[in-house]
Amino acid sequence: MPKICVALDVGPDLALRLAEELAAKPVVFKVGPSLLVRGGPTLVRRIKDLGREVFLDLKLHDIPNTVVEAVLAAEELGADYLTLHTLAGPEVLEKASRTASKVRLIGVTMLTSHGDDYLSLMRIGFGSVEEAVIYLSKIARDCGLFGVVCSAKEVRQVKASTGLFTVVPGVRIGGPSEDQRRVSSPEEAARLGADMIVMGREIYRSEDPLRVVGDVLERLRT
Repeated sequence: MPKICVALDVGPDLALRLAEELAAKPVVFKVGPSLLVRGGPTLVRRIKDLGREVFLDLKLHDIPNTVVEAVLAAEELGADYLTLHTLAGPEVLEKASRTASKVRLIGVTMLTSHGDDYLSLMRIGFGSVEEAVIYLSKIARDCGLFGVVCSAKEVRQVKASTGLFTVVPGVRIGGPSEDQRRVSSPEEAARLGADMIVMGREIYRSEDPLRVVGDVLERLRT
């Protein structure tokens, strides 16, 4: 059964309340750029102190030294996972991998909000988003990363070609896809072999987030 990662894409006060409410469940808490900027390192430590893994989703894409310093900072903060863009290139990925001793580095391939039209816009010579994801996943593997972010549709190919840990965002129970384009249900993502699924809006917008998480866990167990 894949891990459930709850994206705390809300303000600091609500994020902490949600984390405290859901900490009894076997979940991972994801902290993105907006929450980190608003809540700061102290909030991340308070969430970490609840006894659950913290996924620091910063999608780092910068020069090697800057990314290395960010990896070191994430380790000091106690993050369990940290994202960086595979498009930052092998030098960045390799140096980040050599620097990380505790935090598990996850390479972002193609955002789930992107479709084939994005490849045309950027003049990237792949036949499809899926093809680009597999290519970037192989770079992540060769550079020593722990895993990659991809949609459920690419999980089997990523697993077969790289064996990496797969994180699948864009997971929906039944709500609208909104800005996500390559979406899936929890059951589909699990069936295809995802190691971690990421859910946010359907949980934090719910009147009963605990019930929603319990429902997802039940779906994944059956």
